[in-house]
Amino acid sequence: MLGRTDLEAYTTWDFPTQSAGHPDAGDASFNGVTPAGCAANIVRRYTAPGELVVDPMAGSGTIGDVARALGRRAVSFDLAPRRPHILRADARSWPLLAQTAALAVIDSPYSDNVVYSADSRCLGRISCRDARFYEEMEKVASEAHRVLRPGGILGWIIADEYRGGVYTPVGFRLLGLLERRFEPIDTIVLVRHHDRSASPMWEHRARRFNFFLRGFKFLFILRKQVGESGG
Repeated sequence: MLGRTDLEAYTTWDFPTQSAGHPDAGDASFNGVTPAGCAANIVRRYTAPGELVVDPMAGSGTIGDVARALGRRAVSFDLAPRRPHILRADARSWPLLAQTAALAVIDSPYSDNVVYSADSRCLGRISCRDARFYEEMEKVASEAHRVLRPGGILGWIIADEYRGGVYTPVGFRLLGLLERRFEPIDTIVLVRHHDRSASPMWEHRARRFNFFLRGFKFLFILRKQVGESGG
């Protein structure tokens, strides 16, 4: 365990800054960016140097940056790539052979609250109140199952939604979908910092109108069972 004492040991992961520990990873200005510390923790726990890490919704590329810095191979792709090393591809059709990855980390949209790109295929254009949102996410999960090797790990970051007085338990719905293909290992609470709602004005509104601000995302950790093939 020497050299691993800095790994998060509890199911609450709190990274006050996006770039803590990996200052050159990703882009802190990207909306919904994955904390580099989160990426490092899951990569170090579930892969060895030289193994393949896949990020099919790469955004600003944090997960791939961290994986490569830790000596892993990484493939990052996105419908609207923002950097040269991020491939252009759809998360519903991974450009990878079956059973080749040790780890896939997916930080997906959780509704249509953020405009990520002008591409009409973007999953962030579908409301989480629409059944089609979960149908499309299931296609992503199917590709993860195909590409992960037996015993490979899937980490999926997602949040619930509260909008217009309606709460949608996106995380629980997604977990039920993922359990059709994967064995759950654990659920992590990933604390959110510097969100646009983290302001005195929104805190005042939450108290006055009796609702709660989103203070965390889920990180679901699941395993493709040994003996299963892709698909």
